[in-house]
Order: sequence, then structure tokens, then C-alpha cells
Amino acid sequence: YICVRVPAIEVGTVGGGTRLPCQREALEMIGCLGDGKARRLAEIVAVTILAGELSTLAAQAAGQLGSAHAALGR
Repeated sequence: YICVRVPAIEVGTVGGGTRLPCQREALEMIGCLGDGKARRLAEIVAVTILAGELSTLAAQAAGQLGSAHAALGR
């Protein structure tokens, strides 16, 4: 079992930057454009964070975290 806690996440699916072509297209691709889609977008953001955390923990457990940073120049 693994979880991530994101106590305050602000996302928007209407107005503002959602009118810009690239942002609009991205929201359309993931089915998050328009009224009532903010929760879906927040869930996608949260699961993306969780995937990144899981990947980091796996690299650390395998002893590859430092070497991955060195190889990627980060």
C-alpha cells in the first residue's frame, strides 16, 4: 500500500489559461476540459505525483538513485 497526501491542490478547467491553444488541447486529451472536470484533473495530478514518488523510492531501494542523477546530469 502506498499513498500520497496532497492537502491543497488548485487546478482549473474553465477560464484563464484554459483558453490558450496548447493548454486547451492538453485538457481535451485527458478529458478534463470544461465545467465539473476539476476533480478529475486533480486526481490525474495526484496520481502523477504518486507515480513519481514510487519511481524515486524504487530507484533508492535498488541503489540506483545517485547513479541515475549522475547519468542524467541532474
